[in-house]
Amino acid sequence: MTLLEIILIALIILLIIYLADRDRRYKELTDRFNVINKDIRSLRIRFGKQIEEFIPFFDDLFPYDRKKFYALGQPIDGIYFGDDKIVFLEFKSGNAGKTQMEKKIESLVKAKKVEFKEIRYNYNRERRR
Repeated sequence: MTLLEIILIALIILLIIYLADRDRRYKELTDRFNVINKDIRSLRIRFGKQIEEFIPFFDDLFPYDRKKFYALGQPIDGIYFGDDKIVFLEFKSGNAGKTQMEKKIESLVKAKKVEFKEIRYNYNRERRR
């Protein structure tokens, strides 16, 4: 084996070691990036949910009388009880989309499948012994 062949084999081995280390570091950085990206998405969601609570206090964002708005949080953000209408409200920020439940509620409202029911109960019943 000549000196040139030995040098060539050594260079190939070093190249393989370098590429393996580079691949390992790439995977490590990709994993770190994915964790950070997941954390950022989680923070955006939490921030969006917190901002939703304040939207009724911004006149430029909320076109209704806030005294007639009742916050629910889930499955919709709230209900506005106007003098001539009731409005189900859902606040969204950024590119947030509707959940399946929100889509279903919207569909039921549009289909006029909303009812008003009164449920009575007798709170003066005698207790059984």
